[in-house]
Amino acid sequence: MSRTTRRNDSGTNTAQPAAGPPSQAVATDLLGRIRADIGHISKAFGRIANYLVADPDSFMHAPLRTIAVGAGVSEPSIVRYCKHYGCKGVPEFRIELAKSLARELPEFRLNLIAPNVSDREQVNVIKKRSIARYAATLIERERSIIIDSGSTLRMFASQLGDTRGLSILTADLEIVNLLSHYKQHEVIVPAGTVRYDTMSIGGRFIERFLAEMHFDTFFLGADAIDLRLGLSTFKEEEAQKNAAMIRASDRVVVLADSSKFGTPSLHRICDIRNVHVVVTDTDVDPVLVQRLEDLGVAVHCVDARTGQRAAGGRRGK
Repeated sequence: MSRTTRRNDSGTNTAQPAAGPPSQAVATDLLGRIRADIGHISKAFGRIANYLVADPDSFMHAPLRTIAVGAGVSEPSIVRYCKHYGCKGVPEFRIELAKSLARELPEFRLNLIAPNVSDREQVNVIKKRSIARYAATLIERERSIIIDSGSTLRMFASQLGDTRGLSILTADLEIVNLLSHYKQHEVIVPAGTVRYDTMSIGGRFIERFLAEMHFDTFFLGADAIDLRLGLSTFKEEEAQKNAAMIRASDRVVVLADSSKFGTPSLHRICDIRNVHVVVTDTDVDPVLVQRLEDLGVAVHCVDARTGQRAAGGRRGK
C-alpha cells in the first residue's frame, strides 16, 4: 500500500496509509504525491488538489476562507486534506509544499513561494523554543551580537532578559519590540526598507551599513541546510543580508530545527564551513551530525522534552 509519513508530537516519523489504489506509485515529495492522488481521492479532496496544482502561489499565501471559496469546499475540508498527507495542519502542509515546489521552480521564483511568517510560527514550536532557550546559554564572553529574523530567532530574543547587557543588531522589528522589555541591552537597527509582510528591514543599504561594523557572534536561522551546498533561504534579499552579517561577525551560530536538514537548496547564504556552531533538536540524523563535526562544526542537539543538550557530540564555542 502507498504510504505517507506523519510526524508525531515528539517529531519522529510514523507511517500512515495514504489514499490511492495499492498499485499507485507515490512520488517521494509532497507535490508528486498530490498529483499522483488526483482521481483516487474524494470529490472534495480532488477539488482542493486541482486548486492547489493550478495555483500553488494562492494556496501558499491566501487566507483559508479564500482557498475554500476558490476550491468550492469547506475550510474544515482543507484542514483534513492537509492532515491526510501527514501534516498537523495547514501551516505545516504549506511549509512542506514550499519545499516541494522549490525542487521544481527556477531560482527567481523562490521568493514567491516562501512560507508566510504566520505559518512558520505555528510549526515545530516546542523544538524551536527548546533550541532558543539553549542557544541563549551559549552567550558568555560576547559584548555584541547580531540576531537574524524568523520565528526561532524571535524566541531566542525573548530569552535574553537575564543576559548581561549586550549591543544587539537586528533587522527584525518584532525582535526590536521584544528587546524593548530588557533595558540592559543596546539595540541597533540597520538602515533599510521596511518589509511589512515579514516585519523586518531589507534592502542593499544593510550591506553598506554593516561593511564597517564588527560583532562577536551572529545568531542565524536558515530555511535549508545541506552539507555540500551550505545554508540557504527562500528569499534572495534575505540571503544577501545574512551573508553581510556573517562577514561582520567573528562567530556564526545557526539555530535550526531538524526539519531544515535535507531540504532543497534555495538562495545560498554561505558554505557550511562558515558556521561554527549548529543548535538543533535530537531528531536530526546522527550521520549528518557526525559529518558536520568532521567539517569542524560543533553540533548541539537539544532534547525538546528537557531543554538540555543530549549526550554525544562535541561542545564548541
